[in-house]
Amino acid sequence: MGKVNYLNVGCGRKFHLAWTNIDMVAADPAVHAANLIKGIPFETGTFDVVYHSQVLEHIPKENTPAFLAECLRVLRPGGILRVVVPDLEDMAREYLRLLDQNLSNPSARSAADYDWLMLEMYDQVVRNDTGGAMANYLRQPAMLNEDYVVARIGKVATDLIHRKRQPQAGRSDDRWRRLGRITPAKVGGWLRRKLLARWGSEALKVGSFRLGGEVHLWMYDRYSLARALSQAGFVDVLRVDPHTSAVAEWSSYELDVRGGAVVDPTSLFMEARKPLL
Repeated sequence: MGKVNYLNVGCGRKFHLAWTNIDMVAADPAVHAANLIKGIPFETGTFDVVYHSQVLEHIPKENTPAFLAECLRVLRPGGILRVVVPDLEDMAREYLRLLDQNLSNPSARSAADYDWLMLEMYDQVVRNDTGGAMANYLRQPAMLNEDYVVARIGKVATDLIHRKRQPQAGRSDDRWRRLGRITPAKVGGWLRRKLLARWGSEALKVGSFRLGGEVHLWMYDRYSLARALSQAGFVDVLRVDPHTSAVAEWSSYELDVRGGAVVDPTSLFMEARKPLL
């Protein structure tokens, strides 16, 4: 497949060789390192498509308008933006369903599903170390509701469960970053490492981690994401599914569906266009 004029922002290891792939840290030779905090490093009107998956929730809410404005800027007129984020509405509705079930007809299985859903909602917001409580949950020798967890987070869960129970304390782990959906930012750099080595301050460790790109800093539903895209200047904002896209030959790139399986099955998928004029 030949090169296409498509950009994948904050790609991690979820990329296609035909695309231009950028991230804060290059996880593969096919990925270009770029400081996304300073914007998207391409000329105005460069791309036909901009795609980012599991990225927007890691950006502070107050910085979201500027980030979406950059996505708009680098698109050509009529170009497509495709966004994938965790779906707050789906989580909230599933939480209420499980809450009602456990109040009216509790079981060990329904309690396990409830416990996982609470982690899905909150762990990546409150965690202070790589992987958080989700990592510990997936390392259980026997998981009562493994099928439920896989149904919730898809291929990510399958990959992690196959390699689980191997603690990776003390370093950022790409497996948990896939659960985190974004490459850790280069925050603090050399100074941070020197300070940690010298003083080992718990506050510094926690602060450094929480500024490192793994935690969720905001959440979106179909209303708030559509509004943010419209306010950024996009038009024709539309909720889509993992299989459906206005991007030509979308399924061939296997970014949202890989080997027939949806990578992030409970996520929210939206597309919008840059106005022609």
